Amino acid sequence: MSTSAISTGFAKFSQRATALVERFPWLGWAGWIAFCILALARTHPRRFAAAFGYYLEAAQRFAARYTLYDPNSLTDVSYWPSTLVVLVPFTTMNPSLAAVIVLTVSAIALTWAAIDLTRALRPSATDAFMLAGLLLLINIPAAWYNFKHVQLHILMTAGMMAAAACIIREKYLTASLWLFVALVVKPIAVVMVLLCGALVPKMRLPLLAAVIVGALLPFAIADHTYLIEQYRLFGLKLWTVASSPPAEWPYQADFSTMLKSFGIVLPGAVSVPLRLIAALGTLFLAWRVQRGGGNRAFALAVLILSGCYLTLFGPRNENVSFLVVTPAITALALLMLLRDQMDIRAWLLVGAALVLGFVVTLEIDHTVKPAIVTVIYGWLIYLMIEPRRWRALAEGGSPGG
Repeated sequence: MSTSAISTGFAKFSQRATALVERFPWLGWAGWIAFCILALARTHPRRFAAAFGYYLEAAQRFAARYTLYDPNSLTDVSYWPSTLVVLVPFTTMNPSLAAVIVLTVSAIALTWAAIDLTRALRPSATDAFMLAGLLLLINIPAAWYNFKHVQLHILMTAGMMAAAACIIREKYLTASLWLFVALVVKPIAVVMVLLCGALVPKMRLPLLAAVIVGALLPFAIADHTYLIEQYRLFGLKLWTVASSPPAEWPYQADFSTMLKSFGIVLPGAVSVPLRLIAALGTLFLAWRVQRGGGNRAFALAVLILSGCYLTLFGPRNENVSFLVVTPAITALALLMLLRDQMDIRAWLLVGAALVLGFVVTLEIDHTVKPAIVTVIYGWLIYLMIEPRRWRALAEGGSPGG
């Protein structure tokens, strides 16, 4: 097939897709609402036993003051005690009712965060609400397994998105509160907490307080001797997770499983330093964007960089855990398409968000998903090393990237 034929085909696809959205602007919301209703209607222990049921079992062990963590195992709970404090009240309910409540709260939070983020990114636009519907529609594949299993990943992602929206509006205390929510329900949100704490002076004290309160929260209901021992075991557990051989956890999908598929097996002694180096590199990119100015550019950069880092270098990232990055990818793509519906980079980002959401097989997901994030990460490095390129995409102007 010739290049001209491909260009013509892409042009027709882009025009038809844009025309469909313009004719039916409510399409995104219709799809998202239908998805949420379907997910809630199908909530059942047979579907969520592997995740939410697992949370409830861990919370029951915490309530009974049993040992929570086995540093020699990858299969037991890896959430910190504060998460279990939040879950303890649900252990007294019927599991299905508890799951419906948590899923409803999570769905509302993610929906609100999408609306708030698009309105913050498009403050003078009347189409921001409809854009939120499209953002959520595109993220249904990534959300599906999280909704099915009633994963706390949903609420963590919502907290990070809402925090980014607040940073754009310079509501730093509210942003810190949202990150506190994200951190309590899932401790890996600490990546965005650290980025914001390091680079936003007005968020440092609130975020420090959030981390301290989060860590001390379990002491309000449990004996300190028991909790100190659990935190010690939790630290050892995290080291085991971070330094374990690639794919030893069967659902893992990150840079180490991608390299393993190419015959490069990194021992834990090498994987951990690489994760730390990547963390410093991610901080450097966010710092470059901040130095370049622009709240929208910075907030979107922190959100998408946090998601990329967690999915590529986060310990024990799973093949169904890419929801943390796909909304930010989608938001960037929609901003680009609003300026130029023929921007092939934007359509590729939409395609990436969809592919990252679908679950194929573990063998494919181990390789393809981290590879996609690696490409996006590389592109972000190119854009953010020269911040004006990133600002052009995130805030308007000549794309130049």
